[in-house]
Amino acid sequence: MKLIRCIIAAALCLGLLVCAAGAEEITADALRKALDENVFINLFDVRSQSEYEAGAIPGAANLPLDQLEGSMRATLDGGFSNMGIDVYLYGATAEDSASAAKIMADLGFTNVHYLPGIGAWAEPLLAPDLMLGGLDAEDIYGRHVDQSLIADQKLVMVNVWATYCNPCISEMQGLGILSRELKDQGVMILGILSDCTNADMTLIDKNVETARLIAETTKADYTHLLPSRAIFRDVIAQVTAVPTTFFVDGQGRLVGQVYLGARDENAWREIIKSTLAELEQAGR
Repeated sequence: MKLIRCIIAAALCLGLLVCAAGAEEITADALRKALDENVFINLFDVRSQSEYEAGAIPGAANLPLDQLEGSMRATLDGGFSNMGIDVYLYGATAEDSASAAKIMADLGFTNVHYLPGIGAWAEPLLAPDLMLGGLDAEDIYGRHVDQSLIADQKLVMVNVWATYCNPCISEMQGLGILSRELKDQGVMILGILSDCTNADMTLIDKNVETARLIAETTKADYTHLLPSRAIFRDVIAQVTAVPTTFFVDGQGRLVGQVYLGARDENAWREIIKSTLAELEQAGR
């Protein structure tokens, strides 16, 4: 199971896509600006699944061109309201991008912006399973964290939690025990706090203070990250419930499945063991 790669999936469920006409070609700089300014962005990669999995623009969701019209018609048939949200897309070529934009416009979508082919994007593409690549964030104590935090680890267990979530808090003591037990075996546990930022990414200080108290009380003395824009885009925006737990390797790539809900210490110990075996079997 993989995490959904973009907020567009949630937008489809919540009815946040727009119904009106119009599409415009944009530059890579314009798309980059949109990505930098918006935590939530509706960005489609209309290439094939294999092309997408080989590398995509960060934050993009895959919806192949031959499926685009059917998926959008289903969205419209669901009676979703007009919320005025921009939609961005790109294909393998300028022709594919323009074709996708025309489909959207013909269906009545407005604010459709398309990049003239993936070749117009000069920046690195990311594999869709790269969940924690290029870490650049702070922990709950304000200490800076970068990719070196996980680079030497065999396996990193990432636990997304919230200060209001009793099941999250109930499993943290066990996670703390496992963190201390397994640290010499190349296994790290990493927390990500999901309820500590406002929509503009400013911190909610009282929640950060509460998170510190919870971590200290439960002796969950592993690193707990505050979400950067990249972490919000790649992780939190895709989480539908807390706690959510997944595993990555030292490069930040997803390993195994995603787990919803809390578990006790012994259950997590067995899951870690089986995930390590899966990692080794894959030769990673």
